[in-house]
Amino acid sequence: MSAPHVTGTAWASIACLFFAGCTTAMHIGKVPSALPLLSAEWQLSLTQAGLIVAVHGVFIATTGLLLGMLVRKTGYARFAIAGVAIAGMGSVLGAQTESLPGLLATRGLEGLGWILAVIALPTLLTRLSTASDRPLVMGIWGGFVPLGAGGMLILSPTLQAIGGWQLSWWFAGVVSLSAALMARWVVIRHREALDPLPAAAQPSSYEDLRQPVVWLLCLSFFTYSMQFVSVTSFLPTLFVQTSSLSLSSASRIVALVIMANAVGNVLAGAFLRRGVSYVRLLITGALSSAFFAWMVFSASVPLAWSIAAAFGFSMMSGLIPGTLFATLPRAATSASAAGLLVGLMMQWSGVGQLLGGILIPGVVDYYGQWQAASVVVLLAGLSGSLLAWIAGRQSFVQR
Repeated sequence: MSAPHVTGTAWASIACLFFAGCTTAMHIGKVPSALPLLSAEWQLSLTQAGLIVAVHGVFIATTGLLLGMLVRKTGYARFAIAGVAIAGMGSVLGAQTESLPGLLATRGLEGLGWILAVIALPTLLTRLSTASDRPLVMGIWGGFVPLGAGGMLILSPTLQAIGGWQLSWWFAGVVSLSAALMARWVVIRHREALDPLPAAAQPSSYEDLRQPVVWLLCLSFFTYSMQFVSVTSFLPTLFVQTSSLSLSSASRIVALVIMANAVGNVLAGAFLRRGVSYVRLLITGALSSAFFAWMVFSASVPLAWSIAAAFGFSMMSGLIPGTLFATLPRAATSASAAGLLVGLMMQWSGVGQLLGGILIPGVVDYYGQWQAASVVVLLAGLSGSLLAWIAGRQSFVQR
């Protein structure tokens, strides 16, 4: 993928855009510790509570590629700002709802903002970084979900103790809206570099979608997303139901677990920078995270080991998004076309989030035990490793 010449990586501006991305992930992190409260307030079953997790992925699962095309033609910079703002507005509206349907609708709006931001922001980051720093920058970017979601999960119990689950929604919304203003400042500061990004839709760019390796990598993100979102979203509920941990303690432990995912993302960028094969990183991440996820849900594992396994799962699975965010754009014919591929990858991410949010609680409800979920996450990890192995046997054109 070609990129304009830059004299140096704009680390300060990259940090601002990275923070903006993190705020969109806060809308994922505010949910796990709120589920028990919402379930008690509205008398929800585990499956109904799972809808609150899953619905965030509806727009992502159904519109990722379409929005990738729209963003590519209309402008990355403006959609980066709009996406962060829409996510924030959805959260503010959600804080004022008094019913499950209303909350689900605003969660869908948060998902729309999330997908717009996540399609647009990586392309801005590549534009503001040098070729040598780009793998590291994209590896760091892959950590926006664990840092944003994990940070919010740490804060949520305190916010909920003060003002219920609604205060978590208000807080996340206001922070996202503030971050949108910060992103606007970056766009104005680097107008000359970022404004040309929309432009010409070269017909040849759509040939990128015909590369088998592109679809294999996107499916790899699907298996990762289904694992990560489903495991981390229900960990507080799992720990509260199967141990003597309080909701506050469980939420803080899970927050640290989620943030450990960022370590894997940064390691992926560092390993890629040193020339380690992306296939090796994907297979390592998929197999090790599958094993650790199986341990988390296994009934025979003591609590201490289950918590340790959760940390292992989060860190090792972080190798996958860090690798994919750095690798997939290399298959694009231009900087503007990269968003098309990211949109496709995010669409599959949404499918994984949607499926995981419904499948995991559904299986647990049906069999009456958390151990049933271990089979789902184990199969997802094995599938991810197989997809990576097949991708490694395909021709991969580095642009």
